[in-house]
Amino acid sequence: MEENENRPFRIAKLAGKGCCLVATRDIAPLEIILSDRAAVVAPNHESQPVCLGCLQIVDGSYVCPLCGYPMCSLECSMCSVHTQECTVLRGVQHDGEGLNYKIVAVIRLLNLRDSSGHPWNQIDELMDHEEERRQDVSEWKMFQKDVVDIIKQQKDVEDDLIHHLIGLLSINCVGVCFKKEKKEGRALYPLLSIVCHSCVANARYAVNPDDFSVVLRARRAILEGEEITINYIPPIYGVPKRKLEIANEWYFDCNCMRCLDVTEFGTFVSALKCSHCREGLILPEDLKEGSLWRCRFCSNPFESEMIQELVQNLEDQLHDISENNPTVKSFETFIRKNAKDLHLKHYLNLIAQRNIIELLSRETKVTREACTKSIRLCKSYLSIMSRLDPGYSQWMGSVLKKMKKAQLEMLKIDLQDKKIDRNEFSSKSEEVWSSMREVDCCDILCKPV
Repeated sequence: MEENENRPFRIAKLAGKGCCLVATRDIAPLEIILSDRAAVVAPNHESQPVCLGCLQIVDGSYVCPLCGYPMCSLECSMCSVHTQECTVLRGVQHDGEGLNYKIVAVIRLLNLRDSSGHPWNQIDELMDHEEERRQDVSEWKMFQKDVVDIIKQQKDVEDDLIHHLIGLLSINCVGVCFKKEKKEGRALYPLLSIVCHSCVANARYAVNPDDFSVVLRARRAILEGEEITINYIPPIYGVPKRKLEIANEWYFDCNCMRCLDVTEFGTFVSALKCSHCREGLILPEDLKEGSLWRCRFCSNPFESEMIQELVQNLEDQLHDISENNPTVKSFETFIRKNAKDLHLKHYLNLIAQRNIIELLSRETKVTREACTKSIRLCKSYLSIMSRLDPGYSQWMGSVLKKMKKAQLEMLKIDLQDKKIDRNEFSSKSEEVWSSMREVDCCDILCKPV
């Protein structure tokens, strides 16, 4: 990152949040807020075979000759980060469940600590949520057996320190997945880790697959004094899923503007239809954990556990459809079949609509019906999601591209059917192409430097 005096932010402490970043001046959309280098890069806990040097997905045919972990090449097996850990990894016993990748990031963070210096000092100030993590006894014992006990066989280090490192990694790492480069894993960034979550985030980060450096850009205009925030989870999720996932993974209760509004900015993306009166919508009385849900028409109450179970069952159905040769018809059937329970704009219906948009964009045979349907669904999706998640985004760029493609294909059909002449076709096509600026902006946001 550039020198401190040029940074458009300061590190501040907010009540109930801890450290966060606050803008020290107005920040323009797409402006780079910060850049950061990964202090630790490592495989995920549960991972297919990947190279410990570059995180490239491998077939396991080449392994480090000393520790036996899969690598992509001799060069990677001799890289400095691996040679430092190789001795410890030689003592790892792999069970029938596969390679023990949980230990790798912890060893690397421990080595970073032992080398001391600026990155470790920053990382050590991050939250590890030890007290909350101890409540999950089975997970705590798993880490004790698979990580702590193994490291202690090789290094003279206290249990508490290793559990502290495990917590720092679990809470603050970001996942990295590059399909084109076939790399996957997680990375810990000293500065990016300070950026807090909001369900209405104003910034987005992008990771470079070559060196795992990261840049954070503004998704929209950020005013001086405004907190700089990112999304920890996809903004399409409604409640109770969004609240539960945040609490289970990061141990806090989000109090952003969206989470303080049970209607979620009037979109009703979490609303269910009342099974009692068949007239009203069911919403939580507030968005605190375990809050009672109630019909807004007949006031009939519903326990949050019942709502959670119903939504989870429907989400499981939607997932099954997505994983088993999905078709436009199968997603439309899901929406139609659950119309008695889900509000039309419920987030599960939005996910189904997004899948339909994707499938329509891949169809080889272009028809007027398919184009019309795609344009209608894209406009509907954009109208809801832009209220929930304002600013440039990956989803906006993707949906806009597909809508513009469908509009251009519709113009070609109109020309072929002689509904328009060549002059009108040219002028309307030019209008579509000239409206692609937002797509370009979304692409810039998502590109690393």
